[in-house]
Amino acid sequence: MSPLPFASATTTRIGITGLSQAGKSTLITSIINHLENARRGSLIQQVVLTDVAHGLWRRDAPHAFDYDAGLQALTHRPPYWPTSTTDWSIARIELTMVRSWYSPKPRKRIIELFDYPGEWLMDLALLNWDFPQFCQALWGWCSQSPRLELGNALIQELAAIDPMAPVDRAYLSQLQQRWAEFLADCRLPPHQLSRNLPGRFLLAGADYKPGDKPFVPLFFTKLAGGAVLDKFPAQSWGAVCAEHYKAYRDHEAKPFFEQHFKQLDAQVILIDLLGAMTAGQEALKDMRAALNSVLQPFRYGQDHWLGRLFRRRIRRVAVCATKIDHLLPEDQKRMQSLLESYLYETVQRLAAEDIDVNVMAIAAVQSAKLHESADHVQSLIGRDKRTGERIRFTPPHLPDNLPHALNLKIEDLPQLSPPEGLDRVQAFPARRIDQLLAFLLAE
Repeated sequence: MSPLPFASATTTRIGITGLSQAGKSTLITSIINHLENARRGSLIQQVVLTDVAHGLWRRDAPHAFDYDAGLQALTHRPPYWPTSTTDWSIARIELTMVRSWYSPKPRKRIIELFDYPGEWLMDLALLNWDFPQFCQALWGWCSQSPRLELGNALIQELAAIDPMAPVDRAYLSQLQQRWAEFLADCRLPPHQLSRNLPGRFLLAGADYKPGDKPFVPLFFTKLAGGAVLDKFPAQSWGAVCAEHYKAYRDHEAKPFFEQHFKQLDAQVILIDLLGAMTAGQEALKDMRAALNSVLQPFRYGQDHWLGRLFRRRIRRVAVCATKIDHLLPEDQKRMQSLLESYLYETVQRLAAEDIDVNVMAIAAVQSAKLHESADHVQSLIGRDKRTGERIRFTPPHLPDNLPHALNLKIEDLPQLSPPEGLDRVQAFPARRIDQLLAFLLAE
């Protein structure tokens, strides 16, 4: 392969992922669009971005993010949201910088957006667990509401299996498929749970074949309770599941992080905090626990391989709550405040490790517009995702403060389609994309 023409330019690589339904593909499409229109959109309002003259998406780069597909979706008549990615990709944007003739800074800068499924990020937890610890952790989740009610029959079957008994491989394959279906149900409304492991059971990617080495957590009393059992007999449920779990952890999850995360300069994690609020307390608790888990490696010391991997280069982390355009202006401000409160402990811990953390509420593409009546009553207007019809609605109001116990639940919000009339040659309407890029790209 011939060298890329910008090989000598400075490169910044940013990991972008999101928990379920957060709109990752839409965000990446919007970021590229804003960099392409750097002099015509809101980026010019950010001091650190005023020297960006133009952005050029490199469609010829290996593993390229499908920006064309994102543009086709958002500019279609009628428009629709870009499809979720099912594997990793990289969006490369070549920036032309405005420099004085005597400036030593390069006139080209490369931004690489490393896009990967949020489901895979959840697998970080597995890297520190052996199979009994995996079973114990998942039993802690599945023995409580709402997972217990959602998967009661499956959970009881997994608890009834003796890990010392000979394995039934056909039954094991069936259980793995049912476990994957259970995970898919957990992450959807009305539950919207975030800790769904193993992640590749939900999105396998191009290379992983779940059926080759199936495994499931075993909830046998002693195993799930954390007791140290004697070595599992050969070809037993415990031996086979432990062997296949270890293969998944060491040959699927771990190499992915080792290969890609050592090259990242910054990381963006998207969350659907509004969706979790509509689901209620358990969804909010589960999402925060998931975020604490995936951000744990930044708090490891240099004597831990995950600490060395994550802290080698990553110095900036942005956690973004999406879809704030679904709220009225005053509630958008409250959303930012609630997000800061929601992640307060997490931010404090990372700040103590000299990691620059920013939490912000954003909208990658603004799909709702503000409407104010003659008597100054505010509402929002958008297009219903299911019917395509134009609707006017009053979104739920948010509280001024977040309850410490997270016992908060708001009314459901309508599912909206993208706005009509988007054009690649104009920056898409968005909220705080300029602030996000200013944080990530500051030199």
